[in-house]
Amino acid sequence: MSSIDFQVFRIKHIAWKTMLKAFLEGRGSLAEEKAVSHRDCDLGKWLYAEGLMKYGKIPEMQKLERVHEDLHAMVRRVISLKRSGDPSAAELEYKKIGPISDEIVSLLTTIEGKVKSME
Repeated sequence: MSSIDFQVFRIKHIAWKTMLKAFLEGRGSLAEEKAVSHRDCDLGKWLYAEGLMKYGKIPEMQKLERVHEDLHAMVRRVISLKRSGDPSAAELEYKKIGPISDEIVSLLTTIEGKVKSME
């Protein structure tokens, strides 16, 4: 995987978070199957198709898998709260996503650096 691919994942992750916010505000739709499944989003597909196989020995890669799964669990709660008619609780839950999202971006950057040094 080249460094450009890591950049694409970071950009896609940030764009995805923006789409979730738009959904909460009633300004957009969300592909729910990708939103709630840590395996069906673009990052999850890569993680389980090749990422963990190629780079699973990198400690940050193992942490990325756990943090990414936790993020999607939170997203499931956000969507559930929104759909159940509790937008305030959904917004509060959404605010917890920011630090986890930042951690995912940071882990991707760290992994990218380690992968470059391995090449």
